[in-house]
Amino acid sequence: MVYPSYPLRASLLVLSHLLAVSFATVYPYDYSSLSCPSGLSTLLTPTYGEQGTIFTVCSSTEINASPSVVRDAVLGFSAYNQWNSFVTSVSLPSNVTETPGQDYAGMPMVFTTSGLVAGFNTTSNEILTVVDYENVGDDGKRYLMVAWRYDDGLAGIGARAEHPVVITDLGNGLSRVVGWETYYVGLETGLIAFLKNNLQSQFDAQSADLKAYVEGLS
Repeated sequence: MVYPSYPLRASLLVLSHLLAVSFATVYPYDYSSLSCPSGLSTLLTPTYGEQGTIFTVCSSTEINASPSVVRDAVLGFSAYNQWNSFVTSVSLPSNVTETPGQDYAGMPMVFTTSGLVAGFNTTSNEILTVVDYENVGDDGKRYLMVAWRYDDGLAGIGARAEHPVVITDLGNGLSRVVGWETYYVGLETGLIAFLKNNLQSQFDAQSADLKAYVEGLS
């Protein structure tokens, strides 16, 4: 693998920071209207929008809990090792000792994942992009959204991807949860696409894990 020279890499890191600032606002859309796509269809994300999508992996479920309880579980990264068979642990900054209470937009994280490559754990650098988004859909239902994006360290030239989770209040203590990750045009995206089936399987497992964990809290 050829790595960029130090001046170039430094410039890319600065550009990455500027892009993170410019994407601080959520792409306008009724996210509660989205459902998992079929075939080659893709879903937009709050940071990158609709342009340049390559593929999406997605899973949805209904959970017997309020949206805020589900959101706190999704943002409770320090407890992922207790319930998540896909993201088995999350490394957080030293100043973050409690999640979700100390989560913040722009927070860097390192995910350790299982099941993508047989016999190996993999890691990815992620940045929390959406923490406390709340809105009402066109159908009048309140929903919450959180999201994080992949950080390739090259300002997205290698790969861009974001993982939103939308939690819609269905009433009577029931929430619909749709979680997906959309990958966009990048030099490495074609290689990542070879893992799409494994990613989908792990997303389905993670969705079932989340449901069991949250419903077990009550």
